[in-house]
Amino acid sequence: MATIKEIAAEAGVSVMTVSNVINQNRSRVSPATEARVREILEKHHYVRNMAARTLSSKSSRIVGLLLPIWYEDSASMLLDPYAGQLVGYLEEFLRARQYYPMILSFKNSDQVLTLRKTWQIDGMILVMPHNDAVTHDLVENSAFPLVVLDRFYDDLDMLSVGINDRRGGYLAARHLLDLGHRRIGFAGPSIFESSVIQDRYQGFLDALKEAKAPLNPAWVFDGTFHQAGGEEAGRRILEMEDAPTAVIASEDLIACGIIRSLQEQGYSVPEKLSVIGFDDSLPSRLISPALTTVGQDIRLKADTAASMLFQAMTDSAYRKDRRVLEVRLIQRDSVRKID
Repeated sequence: MATIKEIAAEAGVSVMTVSNVINQNRSRVSPATEARVREILEKHHYVRNMAARTLSSKSSRIVGLLLPIWYEDSASMLLDPYAGQLVGYLEEFLRARQYYPMILSFKNSDQVLTLRKTWQIDGMILVMPHNDAVTHDLVENSAFPLVVLDRFYDDLDMLSVGINDRRGGYLAARHLLDLGHRRIGFAGPSIFESSVIQDRYQGFLDALKEAKAPLNPAWVFDGTFHQAGGEEAGRRILEMEDAPTAVIASEDLIACGIIRSLQEQGYSVPEKLSVIGFDDSLPSRLISPALTTVGQDIRLKADTAASMLFQAMTDSAYRKDRRVLEVRLIQRDSVRKID
C-alpha cells in the first residue's frame, strides 16, 4: 500500500495537503485538489492507521452503544426487534459520518467507564435502559458526552430522547374502551422498576379512571418479559374464570406471545381476546392477525439521539436537553368491538 509521501508525490502536492484531505480539513484544500487526492487514495486503497489518527486528532471516531443486561441469564438485547432496529438506525447515522459504533453489554457503570477510557470513545448512547438505579448512577458519573434513550431524571443535567409513554398507554386503553371493552388487562416487565413501563401503565390507568372502568389486579401481569412471558400470560388468561376481554402489552413481543399462546390452544384473536402492543416493531406486522399497536418513529428517535450526541461532542456546554417524541395508535386486526 502506498504511503502518504508517495501519494503526495503522485498528486503533485505536499504531504500536509494529503493529510488535510484524509482528515477532511476542507477549508485548507481546494475542491479540485481534494478530488484529485481522493482519487489517488482510492486507487491505492489507502486506509489510515486508526491509532495514529486517534493520537493526532484526539478523537477515536468511535461512539459507544450501551446495551444494559436486564437480568442474569438474559441474551443480547440485539435479539429484541425494537433494540435491533434502533441500533441499526444508529449505525447507519454514524457510518454516514465516518464514525464507528462499539457495542457494550453492561451490568454497572464501572464497566462503561472502563470501556470509555480504554478506547478513548468520543461519546455514548444508552439504548433500552431497564433499571433506573443503574441508569441514574451511569448518568451521574459520566463526564463525557452521553445521550440516554427513554429515561430522564429531573435532578441531573442530562441529554435524553424519549416518547410520550403515558400518552401511549392512554391511547391503547381508550381505544379498547371506545370499542366496548371494560375488562382490560396490562402486561409488562417490572412495572415498578422501570419508569418507562410505569408511564405506560399510568396512561392505561388514566383511561380506566376516566371511563370509570374496573381494574382487577389479577389482570395485571407484572414481570412479563418478551415473547415467552407473553405466552405465559396468555396461558394464565385462558385459565381464569373472570378473564379480561382485552390486554395491552408494553411491547410488541409480549403481545405476540399472548396471541401465539391462545392460537396454540385453538382460540382465535381477537374473537377470544383483543390484544394491543407497543412500539410498532417488525413482529407487529408479521404476526397474524396483524397487531394493533402504539407506534413510535424509531428512526426519528435514533437520528435525534445521534444528532444530540454530535452536538455534545463539539460543544462542552451542551449537557442538558430533553426531547419527547409523540406516539400514535396504529389500528390493525388484533382488536374487535364488543357489545
